[in-house]
Amino acid sequence: MSIMLNMKLMNDMEILGARIQEARKRRGLRQTDVADLASVRRQVVGELERGVYKGSLQRTIDVLRAMGLRLDIKAARFPTLDELSDE
Repeated sequence: MSIMLNMKLMNDMEILGARIQEARKRRGLRQTDVADLASVRRQVVGELERGVYKGSLQRTIDVLRAMGLRLDIKAARFPTLDELSDE
């Protein structure tokens, strides 16, 4: 799934990273602060925010929990045949 955010096509990890970064900045936290709260390296937080983190889902969840966030899972919506033929 991809969405447009600031006129840039972003993949799911980039979207997650942007949301994490927005939440961190709203709370006035540095990446180091979040890393300390989540007991992860600062590089993990940086990679998550850039959408390039390839580590464990557990570490991602640890970072989200440390920031008072949670990960929701939703069913993906695929285009119908009619929608595809309109393009």
